[in-house]
Amino acid sequence: MSEKYLLKETAPFVQFSSVKIMDDFNPEFDIEKTPKQTLDEYCQQLINRSFSITHSQIPAFICHHCQLVKDPVQWLNKFEKLLSLNDDLFNGVRNQNRHTKFMISIETKRNRILDEQSKTIRVKPAKKYINAESEDRYFSFHELKKDLADLGCDAERIMLLTKEKFEYQQSCIETVNINTLAYDEQCEKEIQQIYAMKKLKQDLEREGTFEKSPGTLNPKIRISLNINQFTDIFFQLMTQKTADGNPYFDANANQIADLIVNNFVDKDGNPISPQTVKTILKPSKEEKRPNNGKRIDLNTLI
Repeated sequence: MSEKYLLKETAPFVQFSSVKIMDDFNPEFDIEKTPKQTLDEYCQQLINRSFSITHSQIPAFICHHCQLVKDPVQWLNKFEKLLSLNDDLFNGVRNQNRHTKFMISIETKRNRILDEQSKTIRVKPAKKYINAESEDRYFSFHELKKDLADLGCDAERIMLLTKEKFEYQQSCIETVNINTLAYDEQCEKEIQQIYAMKKLKQDLEREGTFEKSPGTLNPKIRISLNINQFTDIFFQLMTQKTADGNPYFDANANQIADLIVNNFVDKDGNPISPQTVKTILKPSKEEKRPNNGKRIDLNTLI
């Protein structure tokens, strides 16, 4: 194995996930910890393991090594760099698919860890910013406004506001801040404001007082595919490479999302959510893209 996949370049690992051979040593996943183990030796063993395991074992392999280090996110970053620095080893369709699955699995695991960390790090706001509290949670419209600002379109904001309004109404409220409006009332007022601003913008555009956003096509092109099928075509163009090693589309997810949202509508003529497109374009969101039965495989067309 080491002769076939010789290491091209090392990554600066701070933590080694190697272990001593004991009863629980996993011969498929584990790397033997040796006295005075060098960075070159460790990286070579990781490369060897990357080719010896099956495709289906890749997510489990990554999770296993994350459990063996103190800072799994840092280890994942270095492992990702190691695979990138040695991507020449992954020649051929099967090995390219292996490389892609490693990258997707690394990002998926990293995002899960960071999501868990963010849940624990999120600090409860000051009491003056809390509208009410129930046994299970607190309701802060001040905090909700920040979450709304991170969403990509009005439709997603309305959905979140509606969800929060009904959660509040169905909760057993224990304490209420009399210095703030009721949480569900603020959610409803925000929903009505979104609708009012949307209608005003449409009226002004119709009168010619308000110019449409630059770069948009009118009318937009209606697509007959599902959004995930259509977006997956762009994902393939971003991630697959030509014979020269360059991606077919040299663009990032934000640029592709803008291109799709500004120029296309779905099969029912409705606007396409930029946040939905960005989610589908994330390498870690494999479940959001169509499966092999519904996927339009560009390899068969190019």
